[in-house]
Formats: sequence, structure tokens, C-alpha cells
Amino acid sequence: MMGSMRKKLLAGMVIALLTVGIAPQSALADDQSKSYDGRLDDYGKEKNVTLDGGTALSYFVWIGLGLVGLLVMFKDAKRSHLD
Repeated sequence: MMGSMRKKLLAGMVIALLTVGIAPQSALADDQSKSYDGRLDDYGKEKNVTLDGGTALSYFVWIGLGLVGLLVMFKDAKRSHLD
């Protein structure tokens, strides 16, 4: 019984090491730096540069996450996972 457990542990460690070893191969460097903000490219000196869009979507996300957090607080602690 200990032999099979040792084999499973060894196999898991080999898989973990292979995963960590292969991860840098998939993270290739970007050849071109991309800047989509005109203020970072010094275009704002001649004329005023504004960004399209607003922050409304960010506010909706924060409100949604806040509601999820509040709803979790009111969950009945006596419920089982079998309900």
C-alpha cells in the first residue's frame, strides 16, 4: 500500500516540476511596446488628449462584488451542502 502511495506522490511531483519547467517557455517577450494612452506618449503637450469611455463599468463591477459579499454574510449557517 505504501508503494502505490509513494508512486502517486512521485508522479505528482514530476508533473508539478514539468508544469513549472514548461511555464517559462509559454511566456514569450513582446517585441513591440504598445501604448494606447496618448498621455504616456507625450501627445498632450500640443493639444488636450482624452480617453474614450468612462468609469461606469468599473463602478458596476465594484457594486456587484459588494452585493455578492453582502449576500454571503446572510447565508444560513445551519444549511448543509445537501440542500
